[in-house]
Amino acid sequence: MISRKQLEEIAATVQGVPVWGCLPGSTAAEAGVRYGDIVLSVNGVRTPGIDEYLAARALRVDGIELHLFRAGREFTVFVAFRPPEDRLEALANQIADGRYVSPAESPLDLAKAQPSQKAQPS
Repeated sequence: MISRKQLEEIAATVQGVPVWGCLPGSTAAEAGVRYGDIVLSVNGVRTPGIDEYLAARALRVDGIELHLFRAGREFTVFVAFRPPEDRLEALANQIADGRYVSPAESPLDLAKAQPSQKAQPS
């Protein structure tokens, strides 16, 4: 298996986003996406970084067309979006797995947050 460092270096060279893995049973895993793949484009838009990936992912509501690089070859797969059967259970699983970040606590918001300036009693 390729190391994370090697995967990062290859992704930088081909200007793509590395795939660190897929959840078992996810539509991405079912489509054949796996650790070591590099996402070159999403929905026809080049993805040299995560920001471009997220913007391109938002272009469709039914799924994403991934153009991937693996072991020196390029290929395309479609990953359908599948709503969870039980949204409450899906949310509970995300929280339990540490994969949920509330909108108020997103990393970008936390980085921008300033300490509150409360008036001190005199």
